[in-house]
Amino acid sequence: MVSQSSAAESSEFGTPECLQRSSHSAWFTKPLCCRYVLAEFKTLALPVQRDGVVEQPRWRWALGLFKGDQYELLGAWSAQVPALSVAQELHDRGIEHIKAISAEDGVDCTSTYPDAVAWSASGDAHAASTFGPRRRAALQSAAATAERLQASLSRAIKRQAPFADEGAAAAFLMHALENADRQLHGLPKLRFKTALRRSGAVGALASQPAA
Repeated sequence: MVSQSSAAESSEFGTPECLQRSSHSAWFTKPLCCRYVLAEFKTLALPVQRDGVVEQPRWRWALGLFKGDQYELLGAWSAQVPALSVAQELHDRGIEHIKAISAEDGVDCTSTYPDAVAWSASGDAHAASTFGPRRRAALQSAAATAERLQASLSRAIKRQAPFADEGAAAAFLMHALENADRQLHGLPKLRFKTALRRSGAVGALASQPAA
């Protein structure tokens, strides 16, 4: 799930070699847009059976929100891969600017994207004041979509786990995320409009431009 330029570095941190051989790996190294409104990072545990003991390797995945209130899954990485390497891979694949980053589990992309605002759907007064009502509604909608995907992925993993090895776990996650990405197309605009109505921002849009 890593770009060719960072394959050796990712292997050093324990990313399974099957990520380079998987039929799904090309999808996870595809070029990305140059500008995103939001990159939302989530973390999953993928139980793996090793010598009769179930271990819990953790993986990061990211959802991107870009122009037109459309979503795209940006990729997935072993949690052993440093956040700096994750951010650099996204940059190498084309992302030049991200307006807001929502991250858990210590993901820090500030060195690669110093202008990005740290965003939390739970409500951060400083972050919220940075964006207009339309943009805030879009961010809230993206956060809700990421939560739904996280819950769906967790259920799917629970049904399949424990995996025979980390390679099998990685292949399963790649397949699940690729399918989820296809299903996202066409859905965001409807969900965004719902979030916009609920936010009470509709009446303010005429007088306050988006950030």
